[in-house]
Parts: sequence; structure tokens; C-alpha cells
Amino acid sequence: MRFDPPGLQEELSRRSGRRVQLFLTNNRRRMVSARRRGALVEVRLQRIFLDSDPEVLDDIVCLLNGRETDRAALRRFIDERFKDGCDDQPRRAVPPDRTRSSHHDIAAYARNLNQTYLGGRSTATVMWGRRSSKRSRRSIRFACYDPERNVVIMNRKLDNPDIPGYFVEFVLFHEMLHEVLGIGERADGRRDIHGSLFKLMESTYPDYDKALRYEKELCSRLGSL
Repeated sequence: MRFDPPGLQEELSRRSGRRVQLFLTNNRRRMVSARRRGALVEVRLQRIFLDSDPEVLDDIVCLLNGRETDRAALRRFIDERFKDGCDDQPRRAVPPDRTRSSHHDIAAYARNLNQTYLGGRSTATVMWGRRSSKRSRRSIRFACYDPERNVVIMNRKLDNPDIPGYFVEFVLFHEMLHEVLGIGERADGRRDIHGSLFKLMESTYPDYDKALRYEKELCSRLGSL
């Protein structure tokens, strides 16, 4: 069964008895998620679900309504669509200049972190952000994780011989944890981005305290970078 986005949103609303607002993503790690906002349920689905059959929709609706299900149809549908990597959303190649490092090999850092601390669970691509000709600002975002593309983007200001490797690696580890752990939800329905498990795992980084101290020092002298 092939839906267009408005049609799938309407079908989920009808089946669940709730007012659904649908967002389609290219996220391969978090296929289905939902968050309640009063009477509205915000649902995020991977684009493959535009081809959902009735059994798959039933499993999704059970998840939306908090009912137990073995999710057999849902798992089978995902496995079949992503078997051998064959889906209709080809990944764009990362330009070489976005992965090339002058001082810090973030690809090597990511491999080490993944094997040592994350049990090989990270699949994100790691790359540098675009070069910027803008003058330094009073604040800086060291990195971010883009779940839609499953990419960790590191600020190029960190690819600097004056920035210690342990700090660059710590920033990368923080973003990889966002990928692996995802975003939780508090009892009041609000997003829990840095929950107790996140903080516990982050603290296992061997230079955790030193990295936090350096972050404060670095933020105090951003204008010189």
C-alpha cells in the first residue's frame, strides 16, 4: 500500500483515534518515535513507511497507544526494506574536504571511541564543518549530531595544533553518545537529552574531568582562535 504523507498521517489518526502530526525522516537508526503534546501526537517515521501494509500500521498504532506488541510485522518490514542496504534513499557521499584533517584525525578518534567505549554501536559518519570566513564570536558550538543524516559534524576551529587531542576526542565522544543513546523522554513528556545514562557513560571517558576544565578555559579565550 503506497501512501502520500498527508494520507499516511490521516490513516494513523484514524487507526489510533488520536490527532497525529507526521514528520518523515531519513533516519536509519530511529525508525519510529512519538511524543505527546497535549491532545496531539507528534510521530516521526522513516520514509520507508510510506509503503506500509495494514499489519505494519497496526504495530505502529500499538506503539503510539502504548499497547504491547511483538512488533513482528514491523521488524520484518524494516529488515526486508534495508536488506543488503537496498532502500530508495541513497546516501550522499561526504566531500573529501569535510573528512580531511590537518591536526586531529577525527575518523581515527571515532574508531577508537566506538571500539573502546561504545561496543561498536556507532554507525555515524564523522566530518568537519564547512570552513567559515566569519570572525570569531563570543560563543562557539564545538560539534553537533544530525540524526536525520546520521552524521557528527565537528567545528573546524578544533582542528588546531593548540587544541589538545583529548579534548577533541571528548567532544566527539559526547556527540557519538547522542547517536547511540538517542533522546529519552521525562515523566512530564519533555525531551531528556542528557539523562542519567548519558551522563554516566560520558563520565567513563578517561580525561573527563580534564576535558571539562579545558572547555572552560577554551571558552574564556575564544576570540584568539
